[in-house]
Amino acid sequence: MNKQTPQFDRLNRAIRNFRLLLSPVGELIHGFQSQTIPWHYCAGWMLFATALLTFKIDHYLLSKTGLNALYPYYQPLYRLYAFSFSTLGFWVWAWLQVKKKREKLATLTAAFKNAGLESKIGRLPNLISDFPIDSTNRKLRVTNAGFPLSKFNEQKKYLESELGIYVDVIKEDRELRAVDFIYSHIPMADNVVYNSEQKTPSFGFLVGRTRAHQLIGTFKQTPHLLIAGQTGGGKSTFLRQLIVHMHLHQKATKFLLIDLKGGLEFSLFENRRQFRVVPNVVAAIEELKLVSFVLDERMTLLKTHNCKDIDAYLTKKNLPGRTSLNRHVIVVDEAAEMFLAGNHANSKEIQAARGILSRVARLGRAVGVHLVVATQRPDTRALDSQVKANLTGVICFQMMNDASSISVLGNGRASDLPRVPGRAIWKNGMDMLEVQTPFLDAEEAEILLGPPDYIEKVKPVVEIVGELESSKVIPKTKEDYRVQKD
Repeated sequence: MNKQTPQFDRLNRAIRNFRLLLSPVGELIHGFQSQTIPWHYCAGWMLFATALLTFKIDHYLLSKTGLNALYPYYQPLYRLYAFSFSTLGFWVWAWLQVKKKREKLATLTAAFKNAGLESKIGRLPNLISDFPIDSTNRKLRVTNAGFPLSKFNEQKKYLESELGIYVDVIKEDRELRAVDFIYSHIPMADNVVYNSEQKTPSFGFLVGRTRAHQLIGTFKQTPHLLIAGQTGGGKSTFLRQLIVHMHLHQKATKFLLIDLKGGLEFSLFENRRQFRVVPNVVAAIEELKLVSFVLDERMTLLKTHNCKDIDAYLTKKNLPGRTSLNRHVIVVDEAAEMFLAGNHANSKEIQAARGILSRVARLGRAVGVHLVVATQRPDTRALDSQVKANLTGVICFQMMNDASSISVLGNGRASDLPRVPGRAIWKNGMDMLEVQTPFLDAEEAEILLGPPDYIEKVKPVVEIVGELESSKVIPKTKEDYRVQKD
């Protein structure tokens, strides 16, 4: 066995050297895929080298230095020489990336040791790859060394400090027994000012900015939202800019704003045609009963015309008795007040409200009725579990403890957020990103909305609901919640 050891050592060294020679090729592939190659430098060198080769300046310089014997006169060798010389800029960049990676491996080894990520048998997470995703973010993949993902999350802040990076996401690839770190060397902005001219897709909204990108959501793909976080984190500001942005870019959208903190947060939306602001639980419950009728009416309409959703209906032409379906956004601020008995509403009424919101969460996507729920208390007592299960998009601002964060996100990330107003975690499906949400103050929002509209007086909502229960039709005085004839 000892006689074979030197042979195995030489073989291992040969394999390592061969991998080292191939490493720049991998870096170039990643560079082309992620568009992170410095094209202005590499292309500039290519133009310069092509000029040298075309005018035989390279041959002249070699002859002047007495190195003309190195010049490849044999045609196949010359082609290889010309290719290598003209692409030298790309190869230099690739080798620099390899050098950085080898240096990073040494740094990672020390960081993992100091963070306690060394197994009892001396195993450490080993570098698999480290390549750019875009101009500011990179993806670091390491072996898990037998440690669960939770262990890496526990040591996140220590690793950030030790490596001098900012980690956005840590996720596990169990099949490869690897852990991925999405990180950047650039800190996140502490303030992102709302830009009303920011373009968004149809029924889109601004989520916030990561270190590199503006994140944009859309109610067509993410039909309902949960907004959670403790007082002062940024919930109300996010709701304000969301509503204003939707109103500015989708003028036909109708809003039902249920403000259960006394109507103060949504007061700037009062006396405007597209908005109905409800300041208490009793009135909110009655408004939701009207919404339930809208769901029934629209579901019947879609079934009649054999349409799976509102978009399919709107794309069909020449339908008999065609109606115009505006999208509706229902915003419930401080939902705990809605779901807990008391506050001038009995348990029977609360149960009715829970059922209607659950219907909106389940059926609203198809008929163009969207639900946005904001709460400080995301536990099961304060937020109905069926409603929560259908709120596919989550904006979670800072939470006081891990338990509150886990109830919203499934992990404790929100309790680790820095104390920066507007800093949040955006969760959409399996994606989870730290963002700085746009800031829009009330004064600027009022300017963007313009002066209040003139609104016709309508009957008290309790009288309207009484009429509904007897006639089972949507009254003409409640145009905000009925399908309208073209």
